[in-house]
Amino acid sequence: MVSFTLIGQEGFELPLRVKNSKINFQLANNLIIIPVELNGVSLSFIMDTGVGSTILFSIDNRKSLELNNASKIYLRGLGNDESVEAVKSFGNTLKIGDAISADHTVFMIFDKSINFSPQMGFPIHGIIGYDFFRKFILDINYTRETIKIFDPRFYSYKNCKKCYRTDLDLENGRKRPIVKAKYHTENDVLDINLLLDSGSSSALWLFESDSMNIRVPKDSFEAFLGKGFNGEIFGKKTKIKGLQIGDFKLKEVTAAFPDSMYIQGIPIKKRQGSIGGGILRRFNLIIDYPNSRISFKKNLFFSKPFFYNMSGLTIQHSGIRILKDYDIRKGTNRPSLDFVSEHDGKISNSVYSANASGFIYTVQPRFEITDVRPDSPAAMAGLKRGDEVLEINGRKAQKYKLSELNDLFYSDEGKKIKMKIMRLGIEIKYIFYLKKVI
Repeated sequence: MVSFTLIGQEGFELPLRVKNSKINFQLANNLIIIPVELNGVSLSFIMDTGVGSTILFSIDNRKSLELNNASKIYLRGLGNDESVEAVKSFGNTLKIGDAISADHTVFMIFDKSINFSPQMGFPIHGIIGYDFFRKFILDINYTRETIKIFDPRFYSYKNCKKCYRTDLDLENGRKRPIVKAKYHTENDVLDINLLLDSGSSSALWLFESDSMNIRVPKDSFEAFLGKGFNGEIFGKKTKIKGLQIGDFKLKEVTAAFPDSMYIQGIPIKKRQGSIGGGILRRFNLIIDYPNSRISFKKNLFFSKPFFYNMSGLTIQHSGIRILKDYDIRKGTNRPSLDFVSEHDGKISNSVYSANASGFIYTVQPRFEITDVRPDSPAAMAGLKRGDEVLEINGRKAQKYKLSELNDLFYSDEGKKIKMKIMRLGIEIKYIFYLKKVI
């Protein structure tokens, strides 16, 4: 019956007589990671209001996935490199919770450098945005890490005195929603339009514009901001006095100002920046594309201060390393091979043991420094891009989740960081102290 009701339908639909559906998500690096099924294969996608189409990548470990009706195209995005090669495929079946799109179009990117998995520490296979949002009302609870999908025909807004409801600008066929906010500078309050961008882990991006009086504050520093579809993005990081959404006022907000070369083609007079997960996670949201509305309600994260990375390091998951240790367990004298899979939803650790030799070999995640901010505490200590992280503060790196490891650098100015790294096969120890730049 479900398949019959969906044949010929455009976009996602809930099954007949199903009014809503609930899914659990994982919040990592301020991003919402949801489970999806594409042509019967289970995958993990970032839910991204900043994209208009469904994009697929990092599927090397999903050999059984087949895409229908494929043709080659090229895509462009933020960054300064050339367009990237992709495949457009239609006629696919995509399932999220109970919602199904029976004729879904996806774009698969071949560039292996475009991969969110190393930044997250666990597999990310794609991103989905407008295709999922456009027919539903979504109740997103960041504190409980749940999403309820509602059929608009059966949804009624509740009275909420502590909520701020406002319009989403989706006019003229725009697939990326714009919200209005107020930017509090040191001397003025500016009305600005911001892209609602749940696919950005940052709190706020602002586009410098003399005509609109949007300028980078004096207290700022050069930094790597991230990677777009067309290459790495650099700019300045700082803190602004405040950002206001309705009556909700956020103070001392971390903000990034990308260099102008990376935002060419964006109509700055219509959009002056974007709100990312660093701000959105401080609210529980009701996002209503069919009626072009959004509701904000502050949650337990709202009052937490904004931090930026005080070490100057960017660390990513970079493959695996094999560790050898003595096996203290008693076993038979006969040689044996055991394979044990441990999976906590983050990184799979496979264990290979050879009892006869008395050793146990473990496959563990490998962490690598991928960027060191110039003049930062880590740079002054001597750490370099490409160094493999072995230990932090006396704890082996593989004992950390990637998000836990990076969280060490975001608070407690003056905190002592002891690191053991490997460079060209040599183990080296470094010590530095977290230091505020602004």
